[in-house]
Amino acid sequence: MFDTQIQRVTLVILIFQTLVLFAQLLFVFSRPNDRSRLRFLLLILAYIIYNLFAGLFPSEEFSISIMSQYILTFISCTALALYFIRYIETEFNIRPLKHSFFKAKRLGFTLSGAFVILFIFPYSVSGNLDRARSLFLIIPFFIGLAFLVKVTKTLIKFKFKDLEENSKLYRYRVISSYFGLFTLACLPTILLFANYQWLKVSVLNSGFVVMMITYIINLISQAQKEAIILSQISKKNQPIHEDMLIADDLIKDIVEKLREFEDNQQYLKGKITIGILAKRFGTNSRYLSKIVNTYKGKSFTQYINDLRINYVKDRLKEDEKFRNYTLKAIALEIGYTRAEGFARAFYKSEQIKPSQYIKNIRDNQ
Repeated sequence: MFDTQIQRVTLVILIFQTLVLFAQLLFVFSRPNDRSRLRFLLLILAYIIYNLFAGLFPSEEFSISIMSQYILTFISCTALALYFIRYIETEFNIRPLKHSFFKAKRLGFTLSGAFVILFIFPYSVSGNLDRARSLFLIIPFFIGLAFLVKVTKTLIKFKFKDLEENSKLYRYRVISSYFGLFTLACLPTILLFANYQWLKVSVLNSGFVVMMITYIINLISQAQKEAIILSQISKKNQPIHEDMLIADDLIKDIVEKLREFEDNQQYLKGKITIGILAKRFGTNSRYLSKIVNTYKGKSFTQYINDLRINYVKDRLKEDEKFRNYTLKAIALEIGYTRAEGFARAFYKSEQIKPSQYIKNIRDNQ
């Protein structure tokens, strides 16, 4: 179409996504502090870049070499996959493929290494593009199959009660994101056995369309809730915090409750999710999350972890008996259910394993 390799379905999808991109830009500019909108904007951009390269390349009509075209397409596809995983981790505070081979960094290194060894090198030596392409796609094919199995199992076993927010709409957004991962995992199979542009673009972007629908519904729901709150505030003539659109007296109340929460060391009492704490404070998860982000400068999960880790550090320095606890006993003492979760949180905060930290204290006594 238009003297390019882009087919009609790809062009329609690109036009749709470009319109969505501009609409999302307006959303981002209207709420510059809303990281969720920025994350979705970047996801849209990643889809557009891949669809553009997948539609245009490979083609002899461009001055750049076929090799360069494949490299650009590979980079855009890999970037989309890695950012998609990161998007779900950040947006919903869950790891869709945790404790697995599919961690973003490891997956990126594996795909990049396979691309260099199985595509660039064979093509440079033999000049046979189809053979090099088929050879390389074997690795993404098996990764994609394992990815499909892992995503399916994760979604089946996923416990929505563990989400920081457990509303029906929020669950739909999580499910749609997993569906997006599922369609992304189908791409290597399509590329290996049926490399039709209309098919790969249609399958891949079907996940995006479902995500887009749930995202728009969520925006509408948020706007309706904010309109109700603004109406209630205007009737009471209460001042409004400009950045968060939350009444100042409500902010002060939640900040004070957070102070009491910290002073009374309530963060040590078992499992604490943002939903549980919001209910205890008499507010909603979204407001509590924004206030923690603004006044504590961190996510809710990081906020709880930091409180617990700081408590552990202080107690380890002061309490010799506490230093003799097992890691599991320490973890249970401060609200973690598993020693591994405590060890990860401690290392992420202090860049040292808790066992080594305890040893260092003992050595300095």
